[in-house]
Amino acid sequence: MDDGKKHVYEQMREEIQIPKRKFCGSEGKPGDLCLVYISDTWHRARIVSIKSETCNVFLIDQGLPHKTTGEALAWGQSDNFLLPPEIESCILANVFSPENNWPERATKFLKSLPGKKFKGLVQHVLMPDRTILLDVPFVSKHICKFGVVKKIPVDEFKCLVLKCLHLPKGDASEAHRITQEQNLNVSCQLEKHDQYFYPELLTDTFETVNVTEVTDPQNIFCKLQIFSKAVKILSGQIHQHYEETSDFGEEQPQTSGDPCAAKGVNGRWHRSLLKENIVTRDGAVRVLHVDEGKTEFVPVGDTRPLHRKFLRMPVVTYRCSLDGVNDNGTAWTTNQTDYLKSLLLNETVVARFNHHDILQDVYYVTIYAADAACINECFLEKAGLFPPCKTEQDSNVQNEPIPLSFFSSHGDEQCVDLQNKVNLNVDALEKTLSSTKNLPVNGTADEVQTSDPSAILIKDNSERSDRLINNNGHLSTCWSSEVQDAHDNVFTVGSSVDVKVSCIEGLQKFWCQTTKNSDSLSLLMEDLQKHYASAHPQPLVESICVARNPENGMWYRARIIAGHHFPVVDVRFIDYGQTQKVPLRYVRPIDPAFLRLNAQAFQCCLFGLTKPSNSTAVAWADTALAEFQRFVNSGASSNTGLKCIFKARTSDEEGISVNVVDIETPSESACSRLVQKCAQVKSQVLPLVPSDTYNYSTHNIEVGGKEKVWVTSSDNVNHFYCQLHRNAHLFDKVIENVKQLICQTQCTDHPIGLNSVCFARYTDNQWYRGQIVEMLPKLKVHFVDYGDTLTVNESDIRAFPSDTSIAMSVPVQAVPLGLFDIPAEVPQEVNQWFADHAVGHNFTISVVAKGARGKLIVELFDGSLNVNEKVRESIANMKRQKTNDLLQQIDQQSYNCSKQASVPDVDCLMQELMNMPPLREMTEKSKVHKSTTVVSVPEVEHGKSFEGRKMISDVIHKGKEKLTGRTDSEITQPPLLSCPEGTENIYMYKRPNVTQNKTEEVYASCIVGPHYFWCQYANTENLNMLSRLAQEVAQAQQDTMFPKALDPGCPCLAPFSSDNQWYRAQVIQRTGNTLNVLFVDYGNESEVDIKDVRTMPLSLLEQPPQAFLCSLNGFDESKGSWDDSVYDDFYNLLVDKPLRVTVINMEDRSEIAVPQYAVKTEWENVVVNSMMQKYWKPFSTEHGKKEMVQTATFLQGTQTEYSMTRLKENVNSCMYKKLNISKNKTEEVHASCIVEPHFFWCQYANMEDLGKVSRLAQEAGQTEQDMMFPETLSPGSPCLALFSSDNQWYRAQVIRRVDNKFNVVFIDYGNESDVDIKNVRSVPQSLLEQPPQAFLCSLNGFEESQGTWDDKVYDEFYNLLVDKPLRVTVINMEDRSEIAVPQYAVEIECEGVIVNTAMQVHWKSIAKDNITTESPQTETFLQDDQTESNMPDIVSKRKVNTCMYKKPNISKNKMEVVYASCIVEPHFFWCQYANTEDIGKVSRLAQEAGQTEQDMMFPETLSPGSPCLALFSSDNQWYRAQVIRRIDKKFNVVFIDYGNESEVDIKNVRSVPQSLLEQPPQAFLCFLNGFEESQGTWDDKVYDDFYNLLVDKPLKVLVYNMEDHSEIAVPQYAVEIECEGVIVNTVMKKYWKGIATNNALVESPDPGWWSQADDKADCLL
Repeated sequence: MDDGKKHVYEQMREEIQIPKRKFCGSEGKPGDLCLVYISDTWHRARIVSIKSETCNVFLIDQGLPHKTTGEALAWGQSDNFLLPPEIESCILANVFSPENNWPERATKFLKSLPGKKFKGLVQHVLMPDRTILLDVPFVSKHICKFGVVKKIPVDEFKCLVLKCLHLPKGDASEAHRITQEQNLNVSCQLEKHDQYFYPELLTDTFETVNVTEVTDPQNIFCKLQIFSKAVKILSGQIHQHYEETSDFGEEQPQTSGDPCAAKGVNGRWHRSLLKENIVTRDGAVRVLHVDEGKTEFVPVGDTRPLHRKFLRMPVVTYRCSLDGVNDNGTAWTTNQTDYLKSLLLNETVVARFNHHDILQDVYYVTIYAADAACINECFLEKAGLFPPCKTEQDSNVQNEPIPLSFFSSHGDEQCVDLQNKVNLNVDALEKTLSSTKNLPVNGTADEVQTSDPSAILIKDNSERSDRLINNNGHLSTCWSSEVQDAHDNVFTVGSSVDVKVSCIEGLQKFWCQTTKNSDSLSLLMEDLQKHYASAHPQPLVESICVARNPENGMWYRARIIAGHHFPVVDVRFIDYGQTQKVPLRYVRPIDPAFLRLNAQAFQCCLFGLTKPSNSTAVAWADTALAEFQRFVNSGASSNTGLKCIFKARTSDEEGISVNVVDIETPSESACSRLVQKCAQVKSQVLPLVPSDTYNYSTHNIEVGGKEKVWVTSSDNVNHFYCQLHRNAHLFDKVIENVKQLICQTQCTDHPIGLNSVCFARYTDNQWYRGQIVEMLPKLKVHFVDYGDTLTVNESDIRAFPSDTSIAMSVPVQAVPLGLFDIPAEVPQEVNQWFADHAVGHNFTISVVAKGARGKLIVELFDGSLNVNEKVRESIANMKRQKTNDLLQQIDQQSYNCSKQASVPDVDCLMQELMNMPPLREMTEKSKVHKSTTVVSVPEVEHGKSFEGRKMISDVIHKGKEKLTGRTDSEITQPPLLSCPEGTENIYMYKRPNVTQNKTEEVYASCIVGPHYFWCQYANTENLNMLSRLAQEVAQAQQDTMFPKALDPGCPCLAPFSSDNQWYRAQVIQRTGNTLNVLFVDYGNESEVDIKDVRTMPLSLLEQPPQAFLCSLNGFDESKGSWDDSVYDDFYNLLVDKPLRVTVINMEDRSEIAVPQYAVKTEWENVVVNSMMQKYWKPFSTEHGKKEMVQTATFLQGTQTEYSMTRLKENVNSCMYKKLNISKNKTEEVHASCIVEPHFFWCQYANMEDLGKVSRLAQEAGQTEQDMMFPETLSPGSPCLALFSSDNQWYRAQVIRRVDNKFNVVFIDYGNESDVDIKNVRSVPQSLLEQPPQAFLCSLNGFEESQGTWDDKVYDEFYNLLVDKPLRVTVINMEDRSEIAVPQYAVEIECEGVIVNTAMQVHWKSIAKDNITTESPQTETFLQDDQTESNMPDIVSKRKVNTCMYKKPNISKNKMEVVYASCIVEPHFFWCQYANTEDIGKVSRLAQEAGQTEQDMMFPETLSPGSPCLALFSSDNQWYRAQVIRRIDKKFNVVFIDYGNESEVDIKNVRSVPQSLLEQPPQAFLCFLNGFEESQGTWDDKVYDDFYNLLVDKPLKVLVYNMEDHSEIAVPQYAVEIECEGVIVNTVMKKYWKGIATNNALVESPDPGWWSQADDKADCLL
């Protein structure tokens, strides 16, 4: 129906009410136009057929057939039939369905269309039947989503319709056959999977796009750059998925138009679309890669069905055509297309989307290159073509200037906004400068703002509105994005805009909205409410989101500002400014469609005010704030509104841009009003004077960005200042303005004090902007544009004038910097060198991080030279010089000491060493930090570190340093040791300071087995000192030739490859140029190249080794051997444990020339020697002494490898802390993982510790994985594991390893999972010290060896515990060996019921003869008031949903005012309370609860009578319901607040929260009292009349009785109904047929009683 001509047809209907004349006799024949009389009205009609007295006519304006007689027909006036039919019969064009039966949701959608208005396009009118093919995009798009139709080309659709219409009558089957065949290259075999979704772009907008494919000017594929990162990530995920997966099931893509995954010629998998049908499986097929727009032929074997998850992201690559470019009927030449490809292919350009051809699905675009050149025009000129004539309007569109900001950001990660209608942007700050030069836009967020029609428009002094552009749009892989904040927009100083003040926190912090965008914001808010009313919770990725305000229930765009995880977050509503705490369940990721409008609230502070600093000022601030609020309220209520005047721009403490403003009405301003109203209170306010502060800006410098700078001053390498090259023109303007202001009369009305802004004269006699930082004893000024601070005379400073000036408004130009990766303490010589070479010179900075107070941490480059590296080298050289001087002194004294005595006095030597100032300082620090000191452990290859004993040195040495003032020949070199040829072991290490029967406190530093392990002293003071000296000595000898004679036993310094640190070592053997060495302070061995060893100074040789070799005493290798399992257990027992060893005996280990000590070892008062006894196998006497493996050879040849293996294993033997659970102690818990009564986990109800553990786990999980860590894991080892379902890190414990996966148990929850080897991390000590938050349980009283559970127990037990608060009492504890955790036998109480007792009915005890009998001694499990007979009742009530809804609040003989909400018949109808307040509340709660994710197990818990929330398909809303029955994958439910029933998919049910269970149903089931079903039946007419009598009428019901309606498990009430003064029970009597004794129908006993109500009843009916 054409809605625009409605009034014309109304006039026509009036005219035809006076027909020309009625038919006489048998007038009229088929095809004649006439009028027909129906219900007192004449209608236009066409005669279809005449048979005897009956005429079949077609109602022209209704589109309906009608039967009548000739008496009701008449001739109309000739002009009555000039208008075409008011209602046209149409066929929906370009969509095709082979299905006869459409799904219910599609049918409901079509039935909902009548009465709605749409825009459609008439494609064809097929004659002679006037069949209209109508394209209605809205309808087509929606039914395509239902998956029952596919879009097909226009011409093919017309051909198909013609073919079907021209079939002979009766050939319906032929028509169906045609639709099934592929004669027309139509996709008729519709698969059930979804289709790709192409979001429709707005026309007349600019977009930054990447051109992915160019075929010719009419076929160009453009991808929105804003989604480029998301598409790239998705592409990687698709390729990985199909490369790693081989099983794709049986379903394969078959038909043209089907989505699929296809492997392209580049070897990568793509999202694709079949362009032709697959006929055979061994051929090739043409596909379109939808994200690239490329069409390729690929082998059929390289296509796969596309996984549904890859359909979620819309396709953002669009087919485009150059607007105004056509070939004039000739084909494009190869040269022309090649030229076009050279301009566009793989380029990032700006496209203006002019209009969309829906039929061809192509966008006509104008494309601009990076230099703003129009590609359309360039191509036309090159091709020798001329653009078609345009209307003036088209020309305006074509010539609309494109913003340069588009082209300045093409290389950045930031992209333009989704909707950009823009003119050339001029730097906002330049508008205030007296310059006519327009500068290019930098394209940064601080300088530009969106051109969205609803965005804020700023008027400059010339009253010209410039539309500015937002180019900071960026979307993540879950389609969220950063919307541009309003505070990022540059408002020109001095400009004004009409505003509404949306939020006031104080005079220094309030938010405004521009009124120009109020309509856009209102529409956005409406769309938000509709969109998110039914949105499900999803994980958040970015801080921009949509949040529901708990106070009013409305959804707002927001930014998360605190508490990203659990359970409440702080958000700021970016369109209003308010901050609100919001539960995480009320937060949703934002849909990109809602990012097009800028954040509407911008932060302001009131001009001319400073923060109060005393009690008087605070009192004034309170008064002023109240006055400001009144001012805003009065302005908002007036017709003129408020105007915001921009005075300056500054930043708050968080670095967020703040507009310094005055708020005005036509009659006064807020600042002047506050001064006048509060004049009596002394304040810190200077009215209408610029605040004593400059504007500071971040200059839009981001981490990762690069800038050209000029260094202006330097305090040190960690704090110096620069100016940006790109701001040079602004600085020139400032200097020029300063000179002008200085020449004016000096301002004397402004006293200058501490922190005052001022002009100050520098040493070059020029004036600059400054700020006073010190008044006494001398006047000091900080030159804010240079960064240096100088002492000046009073005559060298001037106050700022009162008037606003460029000098005040332009931000401070000096940017503080610090060099990255430079120590905090830097020698003064280095700082001086840096200042001399950097100040006044140009550099390039690369920003690495942002520090406090706006400082940037940078890498500084002078051309290709990295200044940071140069500084680090200078620092190292200075340290090296000092170290060499120190070592020369140490070794000289050591040498002198050794010459004075044949055996050096070690104590004397150590005292001398300690007296050296640097060493004394190091030793003192070592003593202070003894508990936290750590040193490097040079271990076998993998370099395992023992926590608590590792030190890192960063000393770098290059070149041999000379002593100042002396030549090499003059220096007395200290003796450096080597082993000369022919001399063996002249210089040896001292023996360890170990004596017999003396007990030492140690750690095991290298463990091979009970016969070979090394112990290291627990006191690491000497070890720390030796480690430092070893590094320094080895670095000092970097250019020293290695000694040629290094024989077994010789001491040396050797590097350990795993950490590149130097350690004391001893040569074991030499093979060619490779030395096998033993690290004497640790015990492990390693192979090193001979050129990498250094000679040993006496100062290091005199110190005894800090580790000694041991074997367990009491096990003679000649008398027995060890069991194979001893090595793992011995290692686990000793590693990382504090031990006490007592030396029993000593012998030399000749293979490695060190002594070995037989020891007794204790750990936590346990004697290890005794524990190891069980692994010892003594040789039997009859066997004799068998030949043993040569241990010495084994250790010598394989020790390195074996030691490495031992050290790599079982790092995680440090287990989690044990649970604090006591026997007979009751805990409040929830069941977190339920398997069966013998295996379930309980989690503490107090979630505080769990929340803390979760946060720590997420932080620790983000660290890089140590590649060796997974190799250290064995069953029982603790770790952090990534749970795939939510991508979060949790504490876990390894159960087993299978290939490249670990099977782990999450110890804070109890569930198990397979985790990839890449997704485990080590557990920090802070998390190891937190006991598990869940513990494994079994029901006490059920011994597995004495019985079994019946099959029903699993569901019953699960339903009984899940989501309930429980009380558990621990009865006993045993170890669960399979998963290495303790298991607790418990008694559980759930809602007053002892679960152990309730489960007794499912237990089948096993008699001695193995025959299952009844469970013995049942009475011991029963409570005092329970018996076996009533136990099943107890259990049955413990199903999840047995906690039923409350019964309706109905009393006998109580009158209720109701409406009939569901009417079936007099014996079955529902009444709903007339007061809808409660039902409104229930409805709101139901919608909220329905949005939660479904617990996959919940539907399995539902049985007839169970309560649930169910989605009603007709309006897609959630309602309380009760299950009637389950059929396959659907539930038949009754909506208990209305009474109607429906079938609901299993996916569309949710659990009912307790708050909704406590609300009684708002409707109740009724039947008419006085009509016993067993004593009669209803007449067939009763159903319609009863319905009509009750529907939509206010009723009064009186309850007489109640009985259960067993089929739907709800009570049913016998009622008497009064409707409009009539008793309905009485009226219904006439429809009741009573049954006599002889089964004959009898009349009602009191017919007169009926007749009394007949008149009223007839009136009602």
